[in-house]
Parts: sequence; C-alpha cells; structure tokens
Amino acid sequence: MKLQSLLILQGLAVLCACNSNGAHKTLSKTEKVSQDIPVEYIRSLKLKQPHRGELFTKGDTIQISIHKRKKADDIDSLQLFIDGQLTQTILSKPWNLSHIANANKMGKHSFQLLAYHEDGKVGNLMSYYNIKSDKTPEDLSFHIVNSFPHDKRAYTQGLFYHDGYLYEGTGQYGESTLRKIDIEKGESVFDRKLEPNYFGEGITYYNGNIIQLTWTSKKAFVISADDFTQKDYFEPPTTNGQGWGITTMNNLLLISDGSNKLTVVDPTNYGKTGDIEVYDEKGGVTNLNELEYINGKIYANVWLTDRIVIIDPSTGQVEGNLNLETILTPAEKRKLTKGDDVLNGIAFDSINNRLFVTGKRWSKLLEIKID
Repeated sequence: MKLQSLLILQGLAVLCACNSNGAHKTLSKTEKVSQDIPVEYIRSLKLKQPHRGELFTKGDTIQISIHKRKKADDIDSLQLFIDGQLTQTILSKPWNLSHIANANKMGKHSFQLLAYHEDGKVGNLMSYYNIKSDKTPEDLSFHIVNSFPHDKRAYTQGLFYHDGYLYEGTGQYGESTLRKIDIEKGESVFDRKLEPNYFGEGITYYNGNIIQLTWTSKKAFVISADDFTQKDYFEPPTTNGQGWGITTMNNLLLISDGSNKLTVVDPTNYGKTGDIEVYDEKGGVTNLNELEYINGKIYANVWLTDRIVIIDPSTGQVEGNLNLETILTPAEKRKLTKGDDVLNGIAFDSINNRLFVTGKRWSKLLEIKID
C-alpha cells in the first residue's frame, strides 16, 4: 500500500488547505489521481506536540508528533505542510516529524498534517506555531540637534512632516484636532477640530490627503491636505477595530492598534492586504503606537515607554531599540503627568534628513540624530 500511496501524494498536496466540510476530488488506492471520486477527510488525529500557538525562536527545531484516534484505521503515510507547502513525507511509525523554524517572517506559521489511512480515508489536522527573533536588537544612542517650541496643551497622537510644515494629530475627547504647524514658532497656522465624540489618533499623508485615525470609534477620516475638508472615511481593518498609529509605506498604509500586529491597508479601497507581526528576541512587542516609515524601516513608539523600536517590514523583526529616556531633563519630566504625557510622535523630513520626536503635552519638539 505504501507504494500505491506514493502515487497519490503529489495529487493530494493541492488539497492542503481543504477540510472535512469541503468538496474534494478523489484518489484511488490502486490508481493515480482520479477527478471523479470524492476523498473523505476525517478527524482521525490528535496532536501531541507542539501546542497550538507555541512560541519558538527562529532556527529552533520543532518536534511534531501525533496520536491516531482509536476508531481510525491504521496510517499508511503522513505528510507535513508548512504554510501550505509540502515539506516532508514519512511512510512508517513512529509518526513523528521535525521541522526547522527558519522562515524569515516573524509570528504565525500554519502547519497541516495529512494522514493516509489503509481504508482510503484521509486524516486532516491543522494548527500553527509562532516564531520570535533570534537576534537581540541593537541598542542605539542619539544626540539632540535642535529644539523647537511645542504646544504643551497638545496631546500628541500623530505626527508627520510635509512640504516645510509639521502636521500633528491630537487626542482626548473634546480636544482632538488636526494641525498644520510652523516648526520654528511651534504654532498652528491651520487646524481642524474633531467632533467631541471622537478621540483623535495617528495621522499620515497619502496622495494629497491626510488620513486621521480615531481610537475606538472604528472610523478613519480622509481629509484634504489643502483645506482640511473631509473627503471620505473608512473603518480601519485592524485586529480589534481600533486605530492607534498610521504611516505610509511606499503605496500602502500601515496601522497599529496597540497589539504587536501592524495592519497593511490598500489606500485605494481601504481593504486589508496583510499584516506584519512584530517580534524581538523576547517575544511579541505590543503597545505599538505612533508610526513613521523611514528609509525602508518602520519606527514605532512603544506606548508607556521611552522606547522607539526599529522594525524590518519584510520580516517583522525588531532590529534596533532607540531609548529616549534622557531626552527630557528630570525637571521637565516632573511637569508631566506620569504614565500619560509620554513619548509619542515621530516625523521625518526626507529632503533635509531631519528626524523629529515629541510627546503628549511636551513643551518642545526635538530634532535628534541617531549615532
């Protein structure tokens, strides 16, 4: 039977995403792939290891083993699919496999086991594991290049630089605004107030428009960058429906929602096209807040900390930690509300290669240089 099963292995590979509730094509025990007889998928397997969603370090060897349920017929052969791709086939007991977690992408990876039973039925088991980084992020230092005034009433939620001006989105119910700011003076030259039932969050520029998130209202506003009139709105397709930070990455939008996932959004129809799961060597990096895309990397404030993480968008791996704990003096920190008036706001002037940071109700905007 093993040789006969080998004739059907490749044909079954195309069915890896199917489950027992779907309609399937058939495989005969004694013939090659037939397209007329349905295959019966059954729940005949129990997963011994790994646990569903278990976290591994990139490069780890993952041991995968199963039990056959008592009422199921004997297993003839077993296949392993990782992220939809056939990776291994074994033809004899014990029904154990191993897989090296060497994918570059951090986070969730699916795996599927197909067991071909002697009676022609196919056992189907699906699960997943997570991968974290195998590298400790580089600790980065900085120095202050310049300091500019900043409205200390502004509860900064979003920041970007465009055509000589700083644009800022502020939060709090009844206080949320969108502002166009003269950097040298720290004053708004043009602003728009949100309705008091909206808590403003991150902002970004795309194709002549400013997109401003709201926190829990499941609404993002599309606003003309010229006169601040509203042109459209949409519901951010994030994991929890919330909007925290947003930036433009090439021709895509990235939205944070306080988790370790950045949602990738098509700015032409505002639909989700994917996500980036962010991990360092310790695990998922949560509380990702204000975002800025700079020279091919994602810079993200980690809420309630003085930390900016630098992320590789192709993998989700945190490559650098920028600690800004010393950017304010102790006297300046004492004037802030502890746990609330935290670092939040990253803007980049790509023409002049200037990096700006600020925080909620800070009295200054700081231009810094990473050493």
